[in-house]
Amino acid sequence: MKLARYCWTLLVLCLIAQTVAAGEATTIKTNRKLEIIKPSKELRGLYRQAGKLLGDWTIVVSGMEIDGPRLVAISNKSPGEPFVRVVREDLRIPVDVDDFVYFLDDVLREGKKGLRGKQVWVLPGRARAAGLLVHPDDVFRKNRPRVYGKPERKLAIDRPVPQPELSPAKDGDPLGPNWVTRYQNPVGDQAKLAALEKTNPSGTLAKRVDSLLRQLREQGCEVGLYTTVRNRQRGYLMYGAYTLSKLQTRPGVRRAIRKLKRMNRAWGLNVQIRWAHPQGWRATIEAARKMADAYPVTYATAYGARKSKHYDSEAVDLGAYGLPRRLTLKAPDGEERVFDLSAPHHNRDINLTPELIEWIEWKFQMEKLKFDYPHWNDTAKPSARQAETP
Repeated sequence: MKLARYCWTLLVLCLIAQTVAAGEATTIKTNRKLEIIKPSKELRGLYRQAGKLLGDWTIVVSGMEIDGPRLVAISNKSPGEPFVRVVREDLRIPVDVDDFVYFLDDVLREGKKGLRGKQVWVLPGRARAAGLLVHPDDVFRKNRPRVYGKPERKLAIDRPVPQPELSPAKDGDPLGPNWVTRYQNPVGDQAKLAALEKTNPSGTLAKRVDSLLRQLREQGCEVGLYTTVRNRQRGYLMYGAYTLSKLQTRPGVRRAIRKLKRMNRAWGLNVQIRWAHPQGWRATIEAARKMADAYPVTYATAYGARKSKHYDSEAVDLGAYGLPRRLTLKAPDGEERVFDLSAPHHNRDINLTPELIEWIEWKFQMEKLKFDYPHWNDTAKPSARQAETP
């Protein structure tokens, strides 16, 4: 037994050594110091500097590829326009334009230490949490804004394994990305809407969502329908991965695992997952982070894991960004409204725009959960047909 344990430990150490030797970093340290880019009061000049230093090294932030020439082009674009609007319209994501410079500086600093040319992939949820993108806290809780690099921390930069490349986890497997392809949601917009149309109590949510998304796409928005109907086991796994990924101590991991096991039994889910990774509590946290990224899940609560309206076909997760300066929407009752989104600092994100949210809630009968970034609940009354269903 001791020999087997020794061999296993040696194998793990060898794999770690190979990863380090290959220069495969999964995080970078963040701060609010300009260590590579020379400080300047002129924001365009900072972006121009960053572009020249980045060169042909391509990084990905919230799905947008960014390299040196693109940053230089942005810095020179529309000189008479407010620079915040120029950046957000070019990248089509609600970038925190000031904080983004500190991130670029951190990437360039790590580039000098061996990261240069390697993959830097910052997921949307990571970017919002780190302060690179506008966060719901910045909009709806203005006394608690997200500030990049404050406090100093680590930012994950690894790319999750694409779900089609993951084989479903088997009963007894430890936590990790492979659980994402077990207990699948419907895949593809049409399948998601069809599942919603079949089981939604109001009987109309699928049509309302489809109408909204079609109108947004027709006006050039980047649109995503992430989730409609969700499996209860999947919701439990998402919550478990999210919870464990946020922990930092062995006792905390142990307590969380005991709680997750109790939930599994009490809720009658029978999910045969090993929450404790065989390589220890630190490996458990890292596997949970990769699992949460693969879903992806950026916010979860125990109540949501137990009572999510996704389980009863009464909720959707959707996103739309890169909204035009003037957005026209037509409600199900026929009323048309034109929204002026041209203000220089407008974030152009449907989940972060109060005037849009209020009108959609009223006219499309959907409630936005403001701090659960993509989540909308159905507020329409159940149809007579659904109400009569036993």
